Amino acid sequence: MSTALAPDYERFCGGVKRLCGIDLFQYRPGQMERRLRSFARRAGHDDLDGYLTALRRDVAARSAFLDHMTINVSELFRNPERFLELEQRFMPELLAAATGRGLRVWSAGCSYGAEPYTLAILLMEAGPRRAHELVATDIDETVLARARDGYFTDADLQHVTPERRARWFDPQPDGRLRAKGELRRMVRFGRLDLLKDPYPRTRDLILCRNVVIYFNEDAKERMYRRFFDALRPGGTLFVGSTERVSDAARLGWERPATFFYRRPAAPAR
Repeated sequence: MSTALAPDYERFCGGVKRLCGIDLFQYRPGQMERRLRSFARRAGHDDLDGYLTALRRDVAARSAFLDHMTINVSELFRNPERFLELEQRFMPELLAAATGRGLRVWSAGCSYGAEPYTLAILLMEAGPRRAHELVATDIDETVLARARDGYFTDADLQHVTPERRARWFDPQPDGRLRAKGELRRMVRFGRLDLLKDPYPRTRDLILCRNVVIYFNEDAKERMYRRFFDALRPGGTLFVGSTERVSDAARLGWERPATFFYRRPAAPAR
């Protein structure tokens, strides 16, 4: 562990790992320390030792901390030009390779559900008669509960066409829109820590967007190796618009397009 870390930051990270099971040492230290000290000041603590003591004693404070720690900013069809590329190029390729079966898809770091419901729409439209398997995971149980409910605001749906709004969402009395039951039933939500839990296997498509940027380089490489192993040969990883896989070729990835990486297909026999 680096001796350059501030002592109270080091103690805080160790305490949170024991208390919550989250390994903050895997995140970029400068960025993470600034965030944590900001959280502590807003909670009324001058240093991280006092903040850690409060987290140990107060369940509500701990819940608020975990909610702050998970970055829950999303919207359906976020970066719409990228999802258009997924819809028009990669989805047909993956469906053709699946030879009649449904696609096995994983939304890793799904937040409150905007991404998996986007995927559900694309899967239902591209392969309506196939039995797709769509898994969506996050480390935050609070946002997972919200995701299962499937409620969204107009801002969440700003990139959804009027036709898709009418087809896939029901207006609610409070002004929100709710994903229709057929979409909600399609997604299987579950808690998963990308740093330590087993990954779903033999995926055709994995989306992990705007999550990996918060981790240090060693943690990123481990995760990209594990995403590679979780894909079937020929499967595709879709990352965020500010992300790239460093030294992708060394890790075995092909790069068919910006923000898309492919595990090479198995050689023909």
